[in-house]
Amino acid sequence: MKKMMMNKKLAAAAMAIAVLLGAAPMTANAKEITENDVVYDADDESGLASVISYNGNESKVVIPASVGGYRVCHIGEGAFNKNQDIQYVVLPATIKTIGSSAFSNCKNLISINFPSSLESIGSYAFTTNHSLKTIKLNRGLTKINECSFQLCIAAETLTIPPLVKTIPDHALHGMHELKTLRFCNGVNKIEETAALNGYKVSRIIIPPSVKEIQEHALGYRYYSPDYALCSKVEIYGKSGSEAERYAKENYIPFVEFDFAYGDVNKDGFVDAIDASAILSEYVRRSTKGGTDYSKADEVRADVNDDMSVNAIDASLVLSYYSYASSGGQGTPEEYFFLS
Repeated sequence: MKKMMMNKKLAAAAMAIAVLLGAAPMTANAKEITENDVVYDADDESGLASVISYNGNESKVVIPASVGGYRVCHIGEGAFNKNQDIQYVVLPATIKTIGSSAFSNCKNLISINFPSSLESIGSYAFTTNHSLKTIKLNRGLTKINECSFQLCIAAETLTIPPLVKTIPDHALHGMHELKTLRFCNGVNKIEETAALNGYKVSRIIIPPSVKEIQEHALGYRYYSPDYALCSKVEIYGKSGSEAERYAKENYIPFVEFDFAYGDVNKDGFVDAIDASAILSEYVRRSTKGGTDYSKADEVRADVNDDMSVNAIDASLVLSYYSYASSGGQGTPEEYFFLS
């Protein structure tokens, strides 16, 4: 009995020591820094800092690349949660992660950039952001989580970058104003109810890299207890792909599409000839009305996703031609639709 009691005491002591040792580095190396009402958790060992809260009431918040000599790399969990004052947030090109609920319920947030350094966006990170109309994700993003953009009801277009392999359950749920939803070539899987309740969605563009689309993942609304197809939705994709399988099995119109964004004359290049052709089409529509473009032609030419073919599209195509001619390596898909 004495031996058993002694073993219990030793075990308890060992656990206490382990807890103390585990906590010691955090106490010794971490400290808080406050600058312009933004509170940071700075770590001496790594030289990195995380945004942990905001105590101000400014409409615009600019996060610096460094604070007190520490590189700012993370927006922490719930850092701006329920802040009703912020409208504009500027993130530096050092941010790697945006934590869970970091900007959730920021109902007046109009604009936030997604820097090239960003790798992951946590669950519920932007949920219930009712004013965030433009969401232009960065091409290097590798992960979004469940409910990341749930109820971003003002956003009209969204393109998922190629390194995001899986679109999880409810990640894009309740984006009611979304008209164009595009998955870049590289995405592999779209989980059940990932983009449920896109009331106004009219085109969902799915590349052949997508090998699995689960039940009610796309093109559906939900009224308890039933699912119903969105009235105007069409799926664009390659013939024989998972996109076509999903469309046909769910009675969604399917449009064959070659993903040649900007290449309106279908010669394999995006250049000044395409820009001129788009401009001519815009003039023709403006003066005569109507168009001979197919639905696929329309998507090919509408490189700013405003559901129209106009001079802005021509200008963007010309910009891409200049970019590619000077050595730019991004694909037209990345150039037009990602940051």
